[in-house]
Amino acid sequence: MYAAAVAPVRAIRVDEALDAVLIATHDAWTEEARRLLLPATASDAAVWDRWSMVRYLNEGFLERFNLERALVRELRPFVPVREMSVLEAGEEWVAQLHLALERIGRPGSTAAQLAAVTAELLKALDLWCTELDVACKSVRLDTLPEEARRALENRGAAGRTLVDSR
Repeated sequence: MYAAAVAPVRAIRVDEALDAVLIATHDAWTEEARRLLLPATASDAAVWDRWSMVRYLNEGFLERFNLERALVRELRPFVPVREMSVLEAGEEWVAQLHLALERIGRPGSTAAQLAAVTAELLKALDLWCTELDVACKSVRLDTLPEEARRALENRGAAGRTLVDSR
């Protein structure tokens, strides 16, 4: 089991923009992914490094990715159509690279193949998270319906809790 990447704990004010909540958690998640995926890309990586990478991809990464996807679905009414299209395309690219890396991470592939797909996944993940942060810049937490707030809390919100500061 992998611990969720978390940012420093603080209460989230409901009058904050959503990007203020997402940026820190996305930064922590992308850093966690780098830390747990990159060791397997070394030319002298042990079989255990690859095994750990595949486990992370199928457990910690996939769990977090699915929570982020659920949040994106809940945010659909609040994000302009064009930005939502970009988010959905980025989400699909991350999903495809995740599957490719999971397959390549198993025995039989070269370190160069693994390094190339890992680099592409990390770049796509970083871009998708940044696009989501930007898309949520004008979304205020107090405008979200209960289901969207629940999706936000389910993804951990970096150990934060929503509080009404009004």
